[in-house]
This record gives sequence, C-alpha cells and structure tokens, in this order.
Amino acid sequence: MTTLRAPPFCDASHVLKRLETTHRRQTIVPSSDPTLAYALPVPKGWGRVQGLGAHAAAGHPEILGIFAPDPDIEGPRIIVSATRLRWDVDPAEWVRHGWELAGWSIAMARPLDARWHPRFEVGGLKVIDGRVEVRRATGFVDNGRLLRVDVAGPSSTWGRMHDVLWPCGPLMALERPTYRREVEPQVHRGGPHMEFCLPESWSARPKPPPWLGTTRWVAEPIDGAQGSVGLRIEATRWPLDRPESIEVRQHRLHHELWTDGIALARQPKRISSGSALGTAGLVGIYVAHAHDREQTFELRFAHRDVNGWSFDYTAVIASPERCPLDRMRAIRALEIAVATTQIRPKEHTTHAA
Repeated sequence: MTTLRAPPFCDASHVLKRLETTHRRQTIVPSSDPTLAYALPVPKGWGRVQGLGAHAAAGHPEILGIFAPDPDIEGPRIIVSATRLRWDVDPAEWVRHGWELAGWSIAMARPLDARWHPRFEVGGLKVIDGRVEVRRATGFVDNGRLLRVDVAGPSSTWGRMHDVLWPCGPLMALERPTYRREVEPQVHRGGPHMEFCLPESWSARPKPPPWLGTTRWVAEPIDGAQGSVGLRIEATRWPLDRPESIEVRQHRLHHELWTDGIALARQPKRISSGSALGTAGLVGIYVAHAHDREQTFELRFAHRDVNGWSFDYTAVIASPERCPLDRMRAIRALEIAVATTQIRPKEHTTHAA
C-alpha cells in the first residue's frame, strides 16, 4: 500500500536572487483567446508541449500551456490554465473542491504571502499507477477568469524540484491584466447610513436589530443557491470615542445566536482575510464551527472600525460536503462586503434591496 506523506510546500522566494541564471522568461499568446496572453519564468532547458490545449466550457479549465523537460510529461511539469467562472467564488475553495472530486488528498490551501496578494495556493497528493504524484497550484482571478499555474511531478523528485518550480506560479502574469477580481457585476446595497456591495446574484434587505443604535442588513443568494447560507452586516456608532472591544461584540453576537438556537462548538479562531486583506480598519476575520438542531455549519465573523463606526459581519457558511458551491460563494460575498462597506449620509446613500 502506498502511503501519502505531505511533502514540503514552502516559500522559496530566496531563489529569486538568481532567477536569471536558472530560468528564462517565456511569453505565450493563446490562439483561442489573445487576451489571455501571459508570461512566466520557465526553467532553462524546458520546452513547451504543443497541441494539448482545447477551448473549454465555463467552469472547466482550458489548458494554455504545458512545459516540461521531456516530451512525455511524466516527470516534473508546469501546466497553465484558465477557467471562466459564472459566480463570484472563493478561488482556493473552487480549486480545492475540484481536486477532491478528482481523488486528490489536500495537503494545504491558503493565500500566498501578502506581497503576492491576491494569489492563493493549493497543494495535494494522489497515487497514480502506484506512485505518489505531488501537485501545487498558484492562482488568481482576473476579469471573471481563474488563472492558474500548476506545478506537478513524482514525489521522488519533488524535494529536488521544489525550489526550481516555486517561482513559476507567483511570477506568472497576464500581458494585459484588467486587475478586476470580480466575476459578476457588483451592486450597491444598503441605506440610509450604510452602503456596501455584493455580487449581482445576491439580494439584501434591512432588518431591525435587537439593540438600539445599530443598522442591520441581511443578504442571501437569489440565483443558483443549493442550501442554507446567508450574510448579516451591521453598522454601529462608537458609544464613546473608541470602538467596543472585539470580545464584547462577539459575546453579544454569540448570545443572540444562542437565543436563536445556534451553538458554537468552540471559540472563534482568527483566519486569513483573503481578498479583503488591506481593507481600511479591518480588525480581523474569524471562523467557528456551529450547529443547530438540524445541521452543522461554519460561521465567519469579521470586524472593522472606521471613523467613529464599527462594522460587524456574520456569515453562515455551508459545509463543503453539503453545499460546496454555496460555501465558495458565501466566503467571497463576505470578503466583498467587508472590503466595500462605507458610511454614507442619508441623502447620499443608494437604497437597493
């Protein structure tokens, strides 16, 4: 029986100092779509495998290039692809779910270091014909397309090839990027005091909060939803000259959830801010597992403090086993809302539900 042992998936940015001696810059213009022209570093001596690309349907990767030292591509290789998305989704969750369906064991899925923001990476292992294959994907979204660089090869060569392959993903770039991370059009929601954006496939409506001094909106997908997901956004004026602590705000939220029949399995844990990284006043995003009488699910909390106002977000995230697409969409909608929420005077606020 072949044992899967997680190989190293490390940052190898130290190789950038000598990149010119080990790699060459390769520029490719795909015949299927010239707007996907890209460039990336390729190890010297490697060639491009021709004739393997095909125009793919939405939601499926289109191969834009395969690079390898040998034509049979059974050893180490680089695969560049583009997937046209329909929804705004968390791209790392999208890749992770696709790999799991294909039988890959996921070793890691995370955002890259802030200097490579907003890229992410996913690493996995799979037994193929009796040998362990290792794969690492680095990707980002541009104008509704998920661009990805997968580096892969036998585990027996991974230790030797790890640093050689590492720069290919972080340094891959479109020749004409749009820098637009959104897939769907964004729609302004909110009012009279608070304004935020959500993907077009989400609706939002005001809801009376259980305490004074707070504006609350709730949102949910209106198109293509499979299960139970939702998002709540609140704006509260600071009671004095400073915001309440995160502990006080989360305790209040937990009490309300408990009253509604939702119990947290443990205290929330701080996680990466994802595409909301760098948002002004962002204190943090937290995750906790929760359950009610019918199901278990994930809750995410986010908190911002800006110009005398506190923004608090609560998202119900479906489990990946039950509703994977809902999960991806809810995570992304939360990050968009966090990054776009603003306080607006009543007369300047667009009201859309």
